[in-house]
Amino acid sequence: MKNYRVYNATSHQFPIVIDLPHSGTFVTESMTNQLLPTAVLANTDWFLRELYDFLPQMGLTVIENNLSRYVIDPNRDSKAEVSGNYYHLIYEQNTFGHQLYQTPLTSQEINHRIVHFYQPYHQQLQQLLADKLAVFDQVLLIDLHSFAEYTHPSVGKTADVVLGNNWGQTSSSALFCYFQTLFQSQSYRVDNNFPFRGGYITRYYGDQPGIQALQIELRYNQYIQKRYFGEEMIDSWEPSVFNDAKQRLEFIFQKLAADLITKRLRLT
Repeated sequence: MKNYRVYNATSHQFPIVIDLPHSGTFVTESMTNQLLPTAVLANTDWFLRELYDFLPQMGLTVIENNLSRYVIDPNRDSKAEVSGNYYHLIYEQNTFGHQLYQTPLTSQEINHRIVHFYQPYHQQLQQLLADKLAVFDQVLLIDLHSFAEYTHPSVGKTADVVLGNNWGQTSSSALFCYFQTLFQSQSYRVDNNFPFRGGYITRYYGDQPGIQALQIELRYNQYIQKRYFGEEMIDSWEPSVFNDAKQRLEFIFQKLAADLITKRLRLT
């Protein structure tokens, strides 16, 4: 299986690149052999590729990661000094703090994953953005994610959607408000940058000239099932919930496309 899949790489109708870095579920045979029998690869962005499958059909440029974030996480900074690469790019524990591996990974295995899985994804994403910038003065990167529950202390109810632009640093306030209004028009409760201000992809590419970046986090119970989600791997969705979410999301992106075409929305 190829590490990632790209749609409409050479189609430049819209100044947009959309990426789904955590929606993949494929795990290499080598990793499977190294995992504990009890390992649970929780908090994947389950079924986002199916949920947003209308995006390529609209002519939008999309890159989807086929690999599980637990193979290596492309939404982390490979140069960050956070307990070393093994604990940062490649999780020693799952997001619930439970051990994943029978024995620690070797430096050779870590480097193999960086070279063969992490770097190619970012090289492709960077190329897609560069190709857009050759056509447009400004480009929008939309980083799509989903979440189960808030993992940080919070006051009030958990939102349906969290928009992140690193507290106004990766996109204009006008663009942020535009998306906030769009989601609210579809009856979503929207939070601003808390607890997800945008991961590495949003912050890194959104800091580059000519690029605005926005992370969109959609809560599991808004498209999978209307229930609480814990430490689990999910293999199905409730059709009525899923289809309702897809219809509302398609409306949002169709409106975005129409507003860009008619110049009602300008990135500059």
